[in-house]
Amino acid sequence: MRRIAAVSALALVLAITMTMTAAGADTPSPRSLVFAQNAHPYGLAMSTWGQLINQWIYQEPYGVNPAYDQTGAHCAIDQRGPAWFIPPVFAPPGTPRPIIQNATRTCTVPAHHSLLLDIGSLVDDYPCPDPAFQPPPGESLYDFLIADAKPVMDTVNALQVSIDGIRVPDVLSYRYHSAQLFNIKGDLSLQPVLDGCITGSYQPAIVDGFFMMVKPLAPGFHTIVVHGTNTLGDDRTYNYRLTVAG
Repeated sequence: MRRIAAVSALALVLAITMTMTAAGADTPSPRSLVFAQNAHPYGLAMSTWGQLINQWIYQEPYGVNPAYDQTGAHCAIDQRGPAWFIPPVFAPPGTPRPIIQNATRTCTVPAHHSLLLDIGSLVDDYPCPDPAFQPPPGESLYDFLIADAKPVMDTVNALQVSIDGIRVPDVLSYRYHSAQLFNIKGDLSLQPVLDGCITGSYQPAIVDGFFMMVKPLAPGFHTIVVHGTNTLGDDRTYNYRLTVAG
């Protein structure tokens, strides 16, 4: 199986807590805080949203890449549209395995925007330098890439998501994969740290991962705390400190 250096390629087991501090906010139900698994937020399938956030991550040079951003300084780079992208906090290159990580990212989010959480995902693109990375005779490239990514994401064994201390049920059902090949173009500065198959040109790819679309939050300060482990021994905590502009 192809090995990918991207932290996003690791299947994560996550607990996400959002604390809403807007004055007078009623306690919502779990289902009212996020779009349903089979929803099409803003007219797009969740698998398409997973592709879009990864296209965004892949296009940004390493020095300003929002996924490698440890502080939130670059959280607003090239953000556009109705959903604000919240990527994982990728561990710095050279972090030993298993990855033990505790990161904090601060960001201001415009009002009336949903939050697209990339909880953990894998982009599998083609071609790669490895000449053996080829579909066998009779198998489509799509089926080959889907089968290659699946065992990585299958290492997820549990997921918990809580919003304002309210747990969203059945988070494992928020897993999506591409319905067909899509095109992705990675910045060459990411080749040695994220994905050795990046060519700097458009490449066919699929994505497999866990994504959740949170409905727009009230203006004010919000904290998302993400804790995750996987069967590879990783243990990660992400602290997202979000201010929703009024």
